[in-house]
Amino acid sequence: MNFTELLGMSFPTIQTEQIRLRKLKRDDASSLYNYYSNENVYRYLDWNGPESIERSIEVIHFWNEGFEKGWIIRFAIADKMSDEVIGTIFLSEFEGKRAEIGYELSEKYWHKGIMSEAMNEVLAIGFNQLGLVRIQAIVAEENIASRKLLTKFNFKEEGYLRQYECHSVTGECRDMLIFSLLRKGYNVEKADRRVL
Repeated sequence: MNFTELLGMSFPTIQTEQIRLRKLKRDDASSLYNYYSNENVYRYLDWNGPESIERSIEVIHFWNEGFEKGWIIRFAIADKMSDEVIGTIFLSEFEGKRAEIGYELSEKYWHKGIMSEAMNEVLAIGFNQLGLVRIQAIVAEENIASRKLLTKFNFKEEGYLRQYECHSVTGECRDMLIFSLLRKGYNVEKADRRVL
């Protein structure tokens, strides 16, 4: 997918009430490594996050290269005041007019409405600018917070995927739930936002 052509710019930066969604940069490696070092952040993911600052730099480069190659658009979720990276949110797995959404956030910033702000903007990009008709999410059944977030945005639970996701470190495979949101069921929340 040619993101630059569809977005009308290279990599968008969006500012909301609490956060700035922007491109990850090399200087973010330390922040990325620090919040991923918390087991509560990576508990329901298929990896444990980067194991060093050097590895964080490689991961950031990989994700940014993925944007250039058209297979992922991964935003840094940065604190609006400090510009420190506190999480990421992304669209990937593009197939036709379908994509998958994923996200993680530093535990320090949980329960503050931050992921809702980020989700609101990324869904708008997916449906309004990238022309998607379906955005799906695959989550662990135990991940109640993620399931509540998806339900808030009108995602519908579609099914139970047995032994679907295998962890890149432990090799353990777990059952997952699949949720989806269709463009016709999408209703963007009003937000205090500014495209920079």
